[in-house]
Amino acid sequence: MSKPKLYLFAIGGTGSRVLSSLAMLLASGIKTNTEKIIPMIIDTDINNGDVEKCRNIIKGYNNIHDTVYKGISDDQDQGCFFRTKIMPPKELNISGTDYGTLRDMVSYNTLNAKGFKNTKGLFDLLYSTENKDMPLEKGFLGNPNVGSVVLKNVVESPEFKEFTQDFSQNDRIFVISSIFGGTGAAGFPLLMNVFRDPNTPLNNGAFINSAIIGGVSVLPYFQVDVEKFNTGESAINSSTFITKTKAALSYYNRNLSPLINAMYYVGDTRQSNYENFDGGIEQKNPSNFIELTAASSIIDFMDYDATANTKEDLGSPSKFFEYGLDTDVGSIDLKHLKNDGLKHSLLHFHYFNVYVSNFMKVALRDEKLAWRNELKLPSNYDSQNFFKHLEKFTKLYYYRWLYETSQERHDRKFLPFDLSIINNRDELGKDVDGLLPVKTHITNEKLFTLITGMPANKKQSFFSKDSINYDEEFSKLASDIIDLQHGNMDRDVHILLNKGIAEIIAKRFVL
Repeated sequence: MSKPKLYLFAIGGTGSRVLSSLAMLLASGIKTNTEKIIPMIIDTDINNGDVEKCRNIIKGYNNIHDTVYKGISDDQDQGCFFRTKIMPPKELNISGTDYGTLRDMVSYNTLNAKGFKNTKGLFDLLYSTENKDMPLEKGFLGNPNVGSVVLKNVVESPEFKEFTQDFSQNDRIFVISSIFGGTGAAGFPLLMNVFRDPNTPLNNGAFINSAIIGGVSVLPYFQVDVEKFNTGESAINSSTFITKTKAALSYYNRNLSPLINAMYYVGDTRQSNYENFDGGIEQKNPSNFIELTAASSIIDFMDYDATANTKEDLGSPSKFFEYGLDTDVGSIDLKHLKNDGLKHSLLHFHYFNVYVSNFMKVALRDEKLAWRNELKLPSNYDSQNFFKHLEKFTKLYYYRWLYETSQERHDRKFLPFDLSIINNRDELGKDVDGLLPVKTHITNEKLFTLITGMPANKKQSFFSKDSINYDEEFSKLASDIIDLQHGNMDRDVHILLNKGIAEIIAKRFVL
């Protein structure tokens, strides 16, 4: 049987940020037990800057994937960079601007006239005046009681119906949501109840009802400027996050535990400090280590009882997981990660990006370079689309992701690599739109100390100074790549980089 598809529901701003980190993990070549991933973004704040950032990263990813792997079977080139297919996100977004306020949405002012006096009384009991008059254009602003009413419209959207029509018997579902906000806390229970409804009218409802479903619930991991809430500039009050989390966890325990097969929890008492934006284009929170751990739970879920096709095939109906560090440190590097496959993939991918950003263009312009001539690359290959896509992903997305996870605003930073190689940190700090490419400078000697706390092995020689020579390794492998007869020049280059860097890592590092 073929590998299952994974329908990945990313709810709210946190969902999109986790999806962005997942794209980085998949770009690193980590193996996944899935045919492809179909992201389903749910956010009433359609102008959310985090959503736009996520869209761009996945588009950049697919520019590379589609060039290299089009027409390639699922079992080929596993472990190579950008291998897993990520479909362009389907956006199940119901724009809050279409509804105005909650009062407008339910036609509150006409309920009495329509004979719904008791309904109006119940509505007044459940919702405050602030809830009823809150504009919905920027989401639910930490109010899941509001979100639970609005998000019911998601299941009526054309994109949701398309998902139900395409769903196959052995496909899986995973839901990303925060538990301390509004959209995520409301959306997760709603989706679970729809998926597990035994009387569901959905297309392929029997397949969906018996599917293996997982989810990651992101607990509080950041706080925002409370002063803006106190002065009325923002409706977000991070001092209530813990209270909301406790209430939501209690509800989840009572009502959702029997419905989900694999539940992951991530959060952090060492919290980051973000600016307080209600939503909209200005909400572009920097990437965070917690979002990376949440993304890794998706990889773990795809291997969870990998031979099981339905929930009835599972050894245990429900399991619950938490992510923990062995030591409470403020700076995380590769040694702190527990997944050996993830360590290897990130290490390989970093050396790949270093080559693309600092050495590859020079190599492609060297007419005497053996691997370039063996692959018969044209003299202008550095100006063609594939190299441009690689360079853009490296400089605009990958290094930016690393830079953001290492910022001082995080009380727990992710710093696996030496980022002193970044030359324009000051400019990046001012570039909130993320449009400025990262500039790096890497010497040959620096190639031995790129990994935090893990220097590369050096070969001792009295007669010559040791160096890590990418192009020498690539030239050794070029003829073997040609013998594979891919019939795709860009794929030849990509596989050569993968294999050559794997040789370098194998010789220089012991993880």
